Amino acid sequence: MSLSSIDFLSVVRSCIPEEAEIIVLKQEGDPAAILYADVDGDGFPEITALYRYLDHQYLFSLKEYSGNWFPIGSASTGKDLAVKDFAAAPVSRKEGWDVLIGWERADEPIAELDIIQWTQTGFQRVIPPGTTYSHLEIEDMPTRNGPDGLCEIALWTQEQGQAYRVETYRWDPYRLVPTSDVHAYYFQKVARYYENLTQEQPNEGLYRSYLEDAQKRAGGI
Repeated sequence: MSLSSIDFLSVVRSCIPEEAEIIVLKQEGDPAAILYADVDGDGFPEITALYRYLDHQYLFSLKEYSGNWFPIGSASTGKDLAVKDFAAAPVSRKEGWDVLIGWERADEPIAELDIIQWTQTGFQRVIPPGTTYSHLEIEDMPTRNGPDGLCEIALWTQEQGQAYRVETYRWDPYRLVPTSDVHAYYFQKVARYYENLTQEQPNEGLYRSYLEDAQKRAGGI
């Protein structure tokens, strides 16, 4: 089945209670919380979505058989927070992508990261609560040996104004750990961000200090 032939909204709505609503992300354009990715590791993509029903939010996946879609797993998220980010990526393993959810904390300008795996017994969280961020980027960041097929995570945490503390992480196994061997690649992007800010606000010394730090990290210092 080709990607263009799938009406994702209609498929998801047909598989959830009539009174349920598909979660909408707190992003520009209000996109629906629907993914199309291989989360169970069988080599074929599933539809994975978030929906709200009777004041509870649920994560579930659908698999296509002979042109029809059937639920293969569903679990309550245990949260009733707005969703900032919803993505699938090979963070902990190359086969069976992880589902990443950014829960927006009420009255706070930060989100809390959830990483969820599909297992034989259903969905399971793989990191404890408490990993927070303002902006999230997921990418297979190359080291000196190139990319390895697994994604690292960059967490930007707002400190002052438009200045962020940026840290990169990778899975090692059973947890996210800080990693510096991708700094030469990723902090070039961070440096460009602060270069633009210093050009826009040349009298703001704060951003210049962040730029210098990013340049040092990009240079492996």
